[in-house]
Amino acid sequence: MSTDLHSLSNGCYSLCLSPAGTGYSAWGELALTRWEADPTEDSDGFFLYLRDVESGKFWSLGQQPAGTAVAQRSYRFGAGRAELCCEHEDIAAEFEIVVPATADVELRRVTLRNRSDRPRRIELTSYAEVVLNTQAADAAHPAFSKLFIQTEFDAASGTLLARRRPRVPDESTGWLVHTLMGDPAIESLYYETDRARFIGRGCSLAAPKALTDAAPLSGTVGNVLDPIISLRQTVELAADGVAQLTFLLGAAPDREAALVLVARFAKPAAVEAAFQAAEAGSGRFDPLTPDLFPMAGEGSSINPPSPLAGEGRGEGRTDLASGPVLDELLQFWNGYGGFNADGTEYVIRLQPDTGGRLRFPPRPWVNVVANPCFGFLASETGAGYTWSQNSRENRLTPWSNDPILDPPGEALYLRDEASGAFWSLQPGPIPQSVPYEVRHGFGYSHYRHISQDLEQQVWLFVPHADPVKIARIQLRNLSDQPRLLSLFAYARLVLGVLPADNAAALVIEQDLATGALLTENHNREFAGRMAFAAAAPFDRSSLHVSGDRATFIGLHGSLAHPAALSRDPVLNGRLGAGLDPCFALQLILQLEPGATAEYAFLIGEAENLEEARRLIDHYREDNAVAAALAEVREFWRNELGGVQIQTPKPALDVMVNGWLAYQTLSCRLWGRSAFYQSGGAFGFRDQLQDAAALLHHDPERTRQQILLHAAHQFQEGDVLHWWHPPTHCGIRTRFSDDLLWLPHVATLYARATGDWSLFSEPVRFLRARPLEPGEDEAFLTPEDSGEVASLYEHCCRALDRSLTQGVHGLPLMGSGDWNDGMNRVGREGRGESVWLGFFLYAILGEFIPVCGQHGDPNRARRYATFHRHLVEALNRDGWDGEWYRRAWYDHGAVLGSARSDECQIDALAQAWAVISKAAPWSRAESALDAVERHLIAEQDGLIRLLAPPFENTPHDPGYIKGYVAGVRENGGQYTHAALWVVRALAELGRRERAARLLEMLSPISRTLTPEAVAIYQLEPFMVAADVYGVAPHIGRGGWSGYTGAAGWMLRVALESILGLELVEGHTLLLRPCIPDDWPGFHLHYRLPDGDAVYDIEVRNPEGHAERVVAVEVDGVSGAVEDGMACIPLLRDGNTHRVIVMLAGRSDFG
Repeated sequence: MSTDLHSLSNGCYSLCLSPAGTGYSAWGELALTRWEADPTEDSDGFFLYLRDVESGKFWSLGQQPAGTAVAQRSYRFGAGRAELCCEHEDIAAEFEIVVPATADVELRRVTLRNRSDRPRRIELTSYAEVVLNTQAADAAHPAFSKLFIQTEFDAASGTLLARRRPRVPDESTGWLVHTLMGDPAIESLYYETDRARFIGRGCSLAAPKALTDAAPLSGTVGNVLDPIISLRQTVELAADGVAQLTFLLGAAPDREAALVLVARFAKPAAVEAAFQAAEAGSGRFDPLTPDLFPMAGEGSSINPPSPLAGEGRGEGRTDLASGPVLDELLQFWNGYGGFNADGTEYVIRLQPDTGGRLRFPPRPWVNVVANPCFGFLASETGAGYTWSQNSRENRLTPWSNDPILDPPGEALYLRDEASGAFWSLQPGPIPQSVPYEVRHGFGYSHYRHISQDLEQQVWLFVPHADPVKIARIQLRNLSDQPRLLSLFAYARLVLGVLPADNAAALVIEQDLATGALLTENHNREFAGRMAFAAAAPFDRSSLHVSGDRATFIGLHGSLAHPAALSRDPVLNGRLGAGLDPCFALQLILQLEPGATAEYAFLIGEAENLEEARRLIDHYREDNAVAAALAEVREFWRNELGGVQIQTPKPALDVMVNGWLAYQTLSCRLWGRSAFYQSGGAFGFRDQLQDAAALLHHDPERTRQQILLHAAHQFQEGDVLHWWHPPTHCGIRTRFSDDLLWLPHVATLYARATGDWSLFSEPVRFLRARPLEPGEDEAFLTPEDSGEVASLYEHCCRALDRSLTQGVHGLPLMGSGDWNDGMNRVGREGRGESVWLGFFLYAILGEFIPVCGQHGDPNRARRYATFHRHLVEALNRDGWDGEWYRRAWYDHGAVLGSARSDECQIDALAQAWAVISKAAPWSRAESALDAVERHLIAEQDGLIRLLAPPFENTPHDPGYIKGYVAGVRENGGQYTHAALWVVRALAELGRRERAARLLEMLSPISRTLTPEAVAIYQLEPFMVAADVYGVAPHIGRGGWSGYTGAAGWMLRVALESILGLELVEGHTLLLRPCIPDDWPGFHLHYRLPDGDAVYDIEVRNPEGHAERVVAVEVDGVSGAVEDGMACIPLLRDGNTHRVIVMLAGRSDFG
C-alpha cells in the first residue's frame, strides 16, 4: 500500500484515500465502507468503473481494482481535497473528492472528456461495500456483521440507503446514503446492493460480472445478506464533449436526515459551492508536496498485465473429461458434484464455460481437515487457511469469510521455464480453461487436472498426530519432450487472529540445516513456537525462497497475477524483519517424457526449532508422505466404520456412514472452525453435545470431553460459556442452560456404557470474580481454585444452581437459555423459560437415581420435589391452549403464546415437551400438531424455529430481533432445533413423518439438482446450522460446517429412527421407528473396543413396522420387551448375525 495516504475530514465524517483509489469512509467511530490495511494488495475502497458501451471495454478510474494499464494516471492531494485522473481509450476522467465542512458527506465529482472525434457512450458504475459497524467488529466476523444490514432505493431522489438493524435497544448505527447528481445528458439510473450479483462467483473486482456481462444492474435491495452500494449511469459524450456527474456518499442518524443530505446537494450550485469552499480552505494544493504525481502508465510494474499466466491455456493434453476418473458414476449428481460409490468422497467436477471460465458452485464447498492440535480448511478452488493449536487465536495463514471471492491465503503454482507460462495446480487462483476434479474425503482433499501436457495432482492433508499440513504433489509428463519446471508454494503469514496483528514482529529466516523458512511466534500464549515451511525433496541448488509478500505479489497485485512468477527466474531470497511476511518456496525440477515424480510442501508449527527440524526431516524420508496419507485414511476408516447402515434411503446412509461423524469430530471437536465461523474456543454446551453424538463410535472420547468441561466450572456451579485453549480465558455469563448439559451428558454416557466410575473422577473447580449486578457477561482468565471434587459433585452444583423459579414456578431464564439471541428476556432476573423447565425436568429425572447410587438422599429428595413441582408448573402455566409457551419476560409479558404479537409459537418448547415426557399424551399430540401447522413448511424444506419472527414488537427479546425476519434464529430454520422436532415426532410414534422430515433436512436432499443447488448453495456433504425462511432467500443455506446439528442429525437417525440404544455397555436395544413402506434395514455395529461385531438385519415383511415381534441372535431366539429387541453384547471377538422382525400390533397374535 502506498505510504502517500490522504485524509479528508470535517471532524465527524472522514475518508482515507490512496493514490490507487483505495481507502475507506468513516462517520465518527463507525466504518461506513469495508477496508483492510493490506500493504501489498491494497484492494478495498470506493471504486468507479468506466465502460465503453460500444466496445465493451472497461477500466477503473483509479489503479484499483481493475488494474488496467492506461495511457496516463496521476493524483493530487491537498489539505481539503483530492484528485485522481486517468486517460484511457481516448476518455480523460478527473475524479475530484471533498468532504464539506458543514455536512457529513463526501462528494466525488467526475468530469469526463471525450478526446476522440466521434460520439461516445460511457457507462459509470460506483461500488463500495457497506459496513456500518466498527472496523474491528466487522473484521472479526464479516458474515455475521453483514446479516444485520438492510438496503432500499428511494425512487423519488434516486438514492440508495442502507441501515443496520440494532442488536440492542436505542443502539444508533446510522444510515448510509449514496446518490448521483449529473447533467441532462444522462440515461436512466440503475442500482445494485447485492454483492454476489455484482461480482459473481469465480469472478473478481478486477473483472466483476456486473461489468463483463454488460447487463443492467439488477436493482436488488432489501435483506441482501452481503450488502454493497452501486449506482450506474450512462453518459452521452459528443466528439470532444465534456460531461460532469457527482457521486455523494454520506451518513445520517436516520432515514429522514439522510434524504435531507441528498436534497441539500441536489442542485449543481450546492455541489460547486462545496468544492469552492474546499479549495479556498486548502489554499489549492499543499505547497509542501508536488502538485502532480505521475502514476503507472503502459509498461508500469504496478500490477502489470500477466499474459504469461494465461499463455497456452487449453493447449496440450486437456482430456481429463474423457479419462477413467471422470467415467466414475457418482451418487446424487447435481451438475457440480456427487458422492463416489462408497460415499467416502465428495467429487466436484469443474468445467469451463463457453468463455473459458470455470463454473463453480454458488458458494465455496469446503472440507475441514484437522487433528486434535492442527488443521486447515480447503475449498474446491484450493483456497482456505491453516491453524495451529487454536483455529482463531493462532492462525498461521489468513481465514477468509468471503463466499464470493473465496480469496486464498495460500497457493501452489507451476511454471514452465521454457515458455514462461504459469498457472495454479488447483482451480485457484490461476486456473486453466480445462476440467478439474476435486475430491473432498475424510482427512484430505485431492485436486486433479491435465493441462500444458502435464497431469497434475495435489493431496492436502494433516498427519494424524503432527502439527503440519502437507501438500503432496504428483506430476506426470504427457509430452515427448523433457520439461524444465518450477513448483511454487506461497503462504501469507498471520500467527495471530488477523494479518495486521503480528506482522511487524515476524522475522523470516532460512534454516541452514534444512533449507526451511522459519519464523518465531510472538503471539502471547503461543510465543516461542516455531512456524516453518519446507519442500521435499531437498536439494539446496534447486530450492529458492522469499519471505517478502510485497515482492512476491507486487504492489496492487494479487495471487491471480503474482509479480514474482512473471518477472523473476528465481525467488529473490529476501528475508528478515520489516517485511509484509510470507513463506514462498520455489523448487526447480526436470521431468523427462512420460515420467512421473512426486514432491511435497510442508507448512506447520512446532514447539521449537529442534522439533520443527525433526518433522521436516521425517517427512523428507522416502515414502514418508505417502505413508502418512495412508495412515490418515486408515484412521478415518476405522473411526467412522464402527456404525454403518443400509436403508431404503441411500442419502441417509451416506450421511450416517461417515459425513455426520466426520463433521462432528474434525470440524466441531478438533477444528472448532469452518468457512462461516472460526471460533477456536470450546463451547460448554456445544462440544458436550458433539461428544455425546460419538458415543457409539468412541465413548472414551465422550468421557474425556465430559471431564474437560467439568474442569471449566466455577465453585459456585456456573461455567465458562466458552473458553480458548491453552490459557482457558473465556466468558462467564448468566446463561441458564450451559451448566445443565454437564449432568445430562454425563448421565447419558454412564447409562450407555455402564461406566458409572465416571462420577467418581476428581475434577478441579475454577475461581474468578463474580459478575456484578446488571453485568451479563465478563471476559476473564480464571484461576485454579485449589478445590477438587468428584464429577458427581460438579453435576450436583450445576443442578443446585439451576433450581430457580419465578412467579410461575418455572426456571429463571437469565441472559439466555439455549437460544443465545433471547439474551434480554430474563436479564433482570425475573424472566422465566418454559423450555428450560422441560430440559431441567428431563435431567432431574435422569439424575435422581445417580444421587441414590452416591448415597445422597437429601439431594435426591430435593431434586424429586422440584421434579414434581416442574411438571405441575409446566402444565399449569406453560400450556397455552394448543401448544406450550416459550417464556415470560422480566416485566411479565408472555412469549410464545397465541396472544403474543410476534413469536407466537417456538419449536423448542413443543419438541422438549415431548422429549422430556413432561407433557400428557394429548397435549404432546396437540403441540406437535401446532408445529405442523405453524412451523413446518415442507414445500420450502423448512422447519422454522419460531413464528412469526420478531420485527416490530415493543418487547425486547434480545439480539435475535436484530436479525432480519426469517434469518437464522429469527424465524429461519435452526437445524439443531429442527432435529429435536423430528426426535419428538418419533417419540410420539409418528414414524412416517419423522423419517420424511429427517430426509428433508439432509443437505443431500437440498442439492439434488442444479436448480436446488442454486437455491441452497451450500455443501451437499455438510449440515448447515441454519436455512433462511424469508423471501427472496427461502431455502438458502446459512452457515455450514460449524454446527452441533451434525451430531444431532446422527443421533436422531440412529436413536430416533433406527431405534438404537446402548445400555450399560452390555445390551443393545433396538426399537425402530421406520415408515411402513420400508422393507427393513441393515445395521453394522462394531463395539467401540472392537471386541465384537453385530450385523443386524431388520425385516418388515408385512409392511407394518410398528414394533419388534421377534429377534434371533446367531440362530437363537432372543428377548423382546415392550416391542423392543434386546440384544446381549458378547465381547468375544466374533461377528454375530442378528435378525429382527417387525410387525404391527394387530399382526402380532
